[in-house]
Amino acid sequence: MTIKLDGDEIILEGICPVGEAETLLSALSDYPERSVVLAAEHIHTAVWQVLAACAPRMRGKAPDTFSQQFMVPFAALGCAAPQMDDKLRNS
Repeated sequence: MTIKLDGDEIILEGICPVGEAETLLSALSDYPERSVVLAAEHIHTAVWQVLAACAPRMRGKAPDTFSQQFMVPFAALGCAAPQMDDKLRNS
């Protein structure tokens, strides 16, 4: 298991595969005030989607440059991110 609960933190460590998305969702649903510590070597896209849906406080650093530049801000916006307008959707 690559998701560890430690007090008021959820720590992502090692390689977080798709199966951990459900575990993370459960942990954040039960205790939404928990913060997530990014300490993993790899985070599957499904796990990032859970982070975006729940938008928890996060600390630490994403495992790679792309994730740090794009996935962390995406997850921080959460479901409050604006929807794509029709002009962009149809291009």
